[in-house]
Amino acid sequence: MNDLPGLLRRVGAYSGLLGAVLIFAGDLIGKGTFGVISYIGIVLGVLSFLLGLVFSFRKRSFGWIGLLVIVGVISVAAGLGGVGATGSIDLINTFMPISFIGYAACLSQETDVTERSVIATLGLIALLTIIISGTFAGGGGIGSNTDPRVYQLNLHMYAIAGFLALIAWLLASFRTFRIGAWGWFVTSLLLFGIGALMFGLFGPTAEDIRQSRLQKAARRAAGMR
Repeated sequence: MNDLPGLLRRVGAYSGLLGAVLIFAGDLIGKGTFGVISYIGIVLGVLSFLLGLVFSFRKRSFGWIGLLVIVGVISVAAGLGGVGATGSIDLINTFMPISFIGYAACLSQETDVTERSVIATLGLIALLTIIISGTFAGGGGIGSNTDPRVYQLNLHMYAIAGFLALIAWLLASFRTFRIGAWGWFVTSLLLFGIGALMFGLFGPTAEDIRQSRLQKAARRAAGMR
């Protein structure tokens, strides 16, 4: 029982990842029609999101709380936006981002939402979403190369990947500016999504920047360049 928070964190992470997979798979198999698989995915995604909020409150991370709330509000708004076009809520746009951000929140133990590991996680999710969706839904889906409903699913997944890449881009731009990593700041700013992912995976920490400045100052003091 002493490791209950750790267990719940793992449950939240697995629920978010599995929820996103089931939402996508259910819609792909049903060719635009939601079934039992998709609804199980929605339940798991919401569970992950709620656990992410709980852990964010526990560690008093207002950055994570704000990010979760913003993603939740935008996702619900995007889902409700489909009512005017189709007469029903767009469940993909509503619950897929919620599942992904819940997964990221439960997976991360960082209090600061701008840490490299968080940026890398969001960037990788966006990249894998594009690759997997393009592979399975980009051509129309299993058994069909022309099904418009599955093609629409692919477009939605690309939009969701772009949304996650935008979050990673904003976080990376803010982080690199704050720690004064100017080369990485320009890279993150100009290479949308990819630059943020590169920084998350390979970029310097604040301590790396501080040590680099101290070394440069020491070399200047010794008359070296």
